Amino acid sequence: MATDQMLKKAMVATFVCAMTCLTICEASAAIRFKRFENCPEGLVSKKTCECHAGMSGRFHFCHAGQNCDTVHGLCHKQRKSQ
Repeated sequence: MATDQMLKKAMVATFVCAMTCLTICEASAAIRFKRFENCPEGLVSKKTCECHAGMSGRFHFCHAGQNCDTVHGLCHKQRKSQ
């Protein structure tokens, strides 16, 4: 009788732990795979955006003050003019 109750409690605890883990994994995936708006060609004014290479899936993250090269999907630091 006591073994049955312990087994039921263990099953409930396992179920609760599994549901908690699944919820946490789903939430952390939303943070890890966060998507940003596409950068326009040239100087980036947004805090962070994605610089895409044409229609390919290749991109890099650009930050404010960098230049987005949409041909290659790369970000370059702003060159100081002399």
